[in-house]
Amino acid sequence: MVTLDRPVREASFELLLKENQRFAERYRGSNLMCLIQSKQMEDKENRERLLDSIQIFSDYFQKTIMLRSVFCDDLEFLSVVQLHLNEEFGHNFKLMKDRKYRAPVWHPVLEATAAWFAWKMLTLDNAEKTVLIHLVLEASANIFFSAAHKVMCDYGETDYFEVHAQADAEHEQMGSELLARLCAEKYVSLMTIQQQGWDMLNAACDQIAYLSTHS
Repeated sequence: MVTLDRPVREASFELLLKENQRFAERYRGSNLMCLIQSKQMEDKENRERLLDSIQIFSDYFQKTIMLRSVFCDDLEFLSVVQLHLNEEFGHNFKLMKDRKYRAPVWHPVLEATAAWFAWKMLTLDNAEKTVLIHLVLEASANIFFSAAHKVMCDYGETDYFEVHAQADAEHEQMGSELLARLCAEKYVSLMTIQQQGWDMLNAACDQIAYLSTHS
């Protein structure tokens, strides 16, 4: 793990952001990113299976941001938490409607990895939650939805991707200032949850990619 290989004194806000850029660049070459930009998206069944899989993650994302809001009583974080919830609330229902309320896919790996983020809203502190939601979930969403919108808009089946492509760049930056000027020891814990978050996110996205092309 990155955080354990470096002396504590080197941990910093700048290093946290640098590591996030590294994780994000690696994500650009993930199975899901390769899939969304491939000719396999020309197959309607693949597109439907993709949306059915994303529905699971979208539903859990809603649970995640709602739990974050419910358990936040720190005024320093509350304004960011509430603004983010207001702008994201109900997006999963829009996707559900666009999918004509088909039953979503179910797979134990996708279910477990998506649920992990919601569970962490019960156990982490506000700074750690900010890293998970904005530096991991929103950073990866910004990359994915920007690419997915360019592909999926040609089919006119949903504008779910457009909504996220427009908002996620701003959402990635939300709360970053609250992570500045912390002690080195705190950045060690933030980089630990950062790596765990990206690992779980990549596991979920790999499963989404697989389920999208296998009936």
